[in-house]
Amino acid sequence: MRFRRPPPPLPAGVSPAANLPYARSMGQWASAWRDVRVPAAVVVAQALWWPLRPWWFGVALDARSLPGVCAVAVVAFGALLYRRRAPELALLCAVLATALSGGLATVAVAGPVAVVLTSYGLVVHRTAVVSAVGVVTAAFGLAVAAAFHGASLRAAAGAALLLGAVGGAIWAVGRLSRRIRSDRDAAAAFRAASDGLAPFAVAEERRRLATELHDVAAHRLTAIVVSAGAALRLANPALREGAVEHAVNAGRQVVEDLDRLVVLAEPDHDETDIVAIGALVAQHPAARYEHTAAALPPAVTALGYRIVREALTNVMRYAEGAATTVRITAGDGWASVEVLDDGGAPAAGDLGAGRGLAGLRIRVEAAGGSLEAGPAGSAGSGWRVHARLPTRPDPAPGTPTLNAAGGAIRDRALVVLALGLSMGAVLMPSADDPDPLAAPVPAMLLVALLTLHALPLAWRRLAPGPALGAALWILLAWLGCTAAGWTRRDPAETFLWCWWVELALVYAVGAYRPANRYGLGAPLAVAAVGGAVLGAGTGVTGNRVAAATVLAVLLAVPLIITWVAGRLVAARRSRQAEAETCEREALLRRAEGAARNERFRIADGLRRSARGHAVSVVAAAEAGRLDEVVVQARAGLHALRELLHGLPADSPDLPPAVAALADLAARRRSSLRYIGAPRPLPAPLEVVAHRAGAALITDGAAVVVTYTDYGLGMEVRRRPPVGRDLVRSLRHMMDAAGGSLTLDTDRTMVRFWLPEALR
Repeated sequence: MRFRRPPPPLPAGVSPAANLPYARSMGQWASAWRDVRVPAAVVVAQALWWPLRPWWFGVALDARSLPGVCAVAVVAFGALLYRRRAPELALLCAVLATALSGGLATVAVAGPVAVVLTSYGLVVHRTAVVSAVGVVTAAFGLAVAAAFHGASLRAAAGAALLLGAVGGAIWAVGRLSRRIRSDRDAAAAFRAASDGLAPFAVAEERRRLATELHDVAAHRLTAIVVSAGAALRLANPALREGAVEHAVNAGRQVVEDLDRLVVLAEPDHDETDIVAIGALVAQHPAARYEHTAAALPPAVTALGYRIVREALTNVMRYAEGAATTVRITAGDGWASVEVLDDGGAPAAGDLGAGRGLAGLRIRVEAAGGSLEAGPAGSAGSGWRVHARLPTRPDPAPGTPTLNAAGGAIRDRALVVLALGLSMGAVLMPSADDPDPLAAPVPAMLLVALLTLHALPLAWRRLAPGPALGAALWILLAWLGCTAAGWTRRDPAETFLWCWWVELALVYAVGAYRPANRYGLGAPLAVAAVGGAVLGAGTGVTGNRVAAATVLAVLLAVPLIITWVAGRLVAARRSRQAEAETCEREALLRRAEGAARNERFRIADGLRRSARGHAVSVVAAAEAGRLDEVVVQARAGLHALRELLHGLPADSPDLPPAVAALADLAARRRSSLRYIGAPRPLPAPLEVVAHRAGAALITDGAAVVVTYTDYGLGMEVRRRPPVGRDLVRSLRHMMDAAGGSLTLDTDRTMVRFWLPEALR
């Protein structure tokens, strides 16, 4: 945890609210001090190193190096001062100062230290690709400078590999720090906005109830008004009798619907089929039903039922008596639902809430379809509602590649580190050791073994057990090649140089696998193989079996400690995840409680208004008073409409969560649909996904959110195209969170992926 120094106290009698410029200047001073303290520490260390190094190593002090050392220190100070604001320029200056210092590299240590720190700053403050290119370029530039100052081509290549290995380590550490910072900031933002979850849940519950009331109760009340009004106007006894019977039945259904929606609090899930839609159409004598689809998926028929019900309700309101055709067809993965009327006189046009078709369009587009509503024919006397609904399930999302697997990309940097260290040591052997690259066949075999030994690090998190097994088999193969005389390098020396690979894999087995999967077998297996390899070294004389046994016991101690450290980290990670889960569940319980209370409040209001009018409709119909039926049905519709129109005025700020994107899309007249079952995600992932979605969703956008076992994907098709500044911001956001971002050529389709595993 990083502790920041508190700001200096204000002068006596100075109020922070009354002296904001002073407070701002204090904040700028504190930030400037944080930027300058690292460069100052490097310069102080350089000032101490120059006179103390000769005394430490027992050599004479060379005063002629002082001007060069001072120049390097000045450049290093300036580079480190801008390591956050301009890391590319800072790294370039540090590399140039180190490269031009030549023989002063061991004296002017400020240069190499500045290269390391500016490389780290570049990784932390820039994207993965930019920082990787910068680190590789710096390593190559320093190797070229070494060759320019007289090093052989082989020594320069070895130096490039060693520097590349160091750069890989810096890159991996910087990427981890960047990810930790991003997760910490996102988690803090989520906690800060957690108080908004309850108001948001309340608004969502109101919106849900409003939609269900419009789809169910408003439809039946409208039918009552139209049928009773027609019977009163025509004074036909048969028509009057039918209107009374319809009012009694429909009124009772309205009461039941209201009780179910607001008392039992169950959402309206229509389990309908083609026959149920036909029964709905049969309630309208002027409507004709045509269908060629024998059966459709339940979700499609439920949505088709809603579409037909809304369209027929609108026909009753705005085109009474119009000849209407309901047509349902299916084929080639799509179903078509069409409701067409030829126009008529308005019967209850003042009772519409104006939200029915808009809500249906959101539902249809969320299911991956489209909805059109408008005048029919060239004369425009009729009205047509047409929807296309997909009948095939969405394709299962693919497994993410290793590039999108979060921390796995940092494991690739460890592969670079292992290859650089081992190959650099091979290219730069000591004068006392034989050259392992003198003969071509042993040289190629050695390079192949070194490469194969480093590659398992790439699967350190994805498959730590198999990766450790592969590394051990490569060590045994190496031992066999040495025994056969195929390689010239001492296996013991190579193992001592590279056995940190096994340490890293043993730690991964402890940290990323259940303890009972491998247990202590992993470190003990490495100790046994390592003891055998060390026992076969050229420096061992006498009984090699006994030596291998003793060495295996000695190796087992640090290996077991490493495995235990991995298990402790895994336990701590599990406790943190459990604590986060408990916190999320508590927030959800509070939000559900607030929504339940709001549901009960609305229920009380509906009992006093809409439900009371529905009961009065039934009573008036049973008494044969159609005029009272019309009055009470209209009053019930007005009560419902007041509820529907009252909702948009109460729209709380959206919490930074993926679930809030649906409401945001509705506000911006965009469609949003889900692939996979929505589920709670880690707070950092929720916040980043919400921020990216909020920045991308515009009016008329089409959004697809994909949930997988590995993370979250989002696809946004929008107009206008995404601007360059927004693309740059999104790339930094995705990169810091370990995700990826892709765009099409005209920048109207944006896709991003956020991994959940391997965080």
